[in-house]
Amino acid sequence: MSTGPTRAPAPPGVGGPEAGGDRPPPAASWRDVGAGPGWWLAGVLVVLGLVPLTLMGPGTDLDVGAVIRSGRSILDGDYVASRAPGAPVHEAAVGVLEAVGGTVGPNLGSLAAGVAVAVLLAVLLRGEGVGRVGLSVAVVVANPWFLVAATSTVDFLWALALWLGAAVVVRRWPTLAGAAAAGALCGLAVGARSSTAFLVGALALAEAVDRWSPAAVDGTDDVVAARAPTAVVRAAVLTGVAAVVGLVVFLPPFLAAESSLAFAQNDVPTSSPLVQLGRFLAKDLYFVGPFAAVVLLLTLPALGRALGRVRVDWLVRLGVLTVLVSQLLFLRFPWKMGHLLPTLVGLALVLARVLGDRPRLLAALVATQVLYGLVSVQLLAPDNPNAATGGRLTFEPRWGALVVDTQCRLDDTGAWTAPLAVADDPATPEPERSRLDAVWDCAKPWAD
Repeated sequence: MSTGPTRAPAPPGVGGPEAGGDRPPPAASWRDVGAGPGWWLAGVLVVLGLVPLTLMGPGTDLDVGAVIRSGRSILDGDYVASRAPGAPVHEAAVGVLEAVGGTVGPNLGSLAAGVAVAVLLAVLLRGEGVGRVGLSVAVVVANPWFLVAATSTVDFLWALALWLGAAVVVRRWPTLAGAAAAGALCGLAVGARSSTAFLVGALALAEAVDRWSPAAVDGTDDVVAARAPTAVVRAAVLTGVAAVVGLVVFLPPFLAAESSLAFAQNDVPTSSPLVQLGRFLAKDLYFVGPFAAVVLLLTLPALGRALGRVRVDWLVRLGVLTVLVSQLLFLRFPWKMGHLLPTLVGLALVLARVLGDRPRLLAALVATQVLYGLVSVQLLAPDNPNAATGGRLTFEPRWGALVVDTQCRLDDTGAWTAPLAVADDPATPEPERSRLDAVWDCAKPWAD
């Protein structure tokens, strides 16, 4: 008979990070995110510094106008998808926030989602026994495309926040109820951004192959602990609930498409494998910037060693799977820079584990991305931006990604009200670019 709350022993070879194995979720407070007062102060200053950007229109993304119009249609009792296959959770939230606060409302919602991403990432890392939590989170927050997304009417950070929330829940409450709650969050994440389904798959797989079976929950005894659900069962519950919630969330797009799957069809074209690969590599480079790319090269030996721990370290496993699925998806759709934010989060998960004893590299990643937000060097010049089939090497100092995006927003803060030009419309064989097209072209990393 147990004399009090205990934890069942982990299987042989599975222990904390120092043992090279999965770490059981600690009974830590949600407020225990492992970041000192200095990091909290830095976070507050970043948020305050970003607030002015939320006042400059909904952003330079091509879809912001369509998202706002979709949100308005939802409030009117109808549903018009912003783009295939729709993003009902985000669109509905934008509709409410825009009705309350104009274009500033959805931007502040994105800023809140960005704060949630940072806090949940810190909670997750702290729960997995990672040191340098604040520095690891800063690797994500310092990226200029993260800051752009946090001040624009886009869905990237909304989906990531819900997905990270699911990861925290499934690790802190390794029970069937915890798995179900995580699944509900995953379903909402997919409803905010459909491609998050791939990240949900990565989370479920990371959990399913976990070698550690959860020990007794506080207040239970060893007998109850022995009956705790296995990793495969938890992953199955998470996936099942996520699928059900996702199906419910996507009922409006389905019904709006006359109860057919036409709503899920996209018209994003592909190019030859070589061109597709070239666009993929070029945008990967300009997502982190040329300065941080050099630092990442220095981390390759540590990242290589991390691959050997995928089977026994849940955090590394989730990070590697997240990078893998997001990169494969981007190889198919090498378009917007914000599409690479899941890659950044996955990379941060792995680096947090393998560079805990080398904080200088983490600090260098933070510093070089901050620098990239201000200044950059153009190394590649595409032959036809947005539809490149080739390019040339160059070396041209330029303003950084965050500065350029801000300048382009200020050029036309009302661009979102203009409809997109349809290039293949037979009635307008050579249409003029819409105002939003012009802002979008202006903000790309290799803009003229």
